[in-house]
Amino acid sequence: MKKRKQISAEEAKLIGKSLHIDWDQVDLEEFRQGLMKGAHDPEPAPIYPGVLLTGRVVLNHMQEFPDYFTRLAKLEEEVDEYRNGRSTDTNESVNG
Repeated sequence: MKKRKQISAEEAKLIGKSLHIDWDQVDLEEFRQGLMKGAHDPEPAPIYPGVLLTGRVVLNHMQEFPDYFTRLAKLEEEVDEYRNGRSTDTNESVNG
């Protein structure tokens, strides 16, 4: 699994500033989580336009659901638990 790029709160604020985000309307930590979820680190080449695009996408998701990325993380955990439980059940039924 590819390691997720870490983005600091300060980096998220800079990206948000470029997108003219009103921090009274947008939760910084939720925005930062979204940026980390969508951050790609393809090459050491300039990626700033890609980061801004990611920021716009994150902001669009958050306009629909302010806690979009918190919900997504919880759902991903549930999927992992389900898959892990299913593989255990499958192994037991094959070996049982």
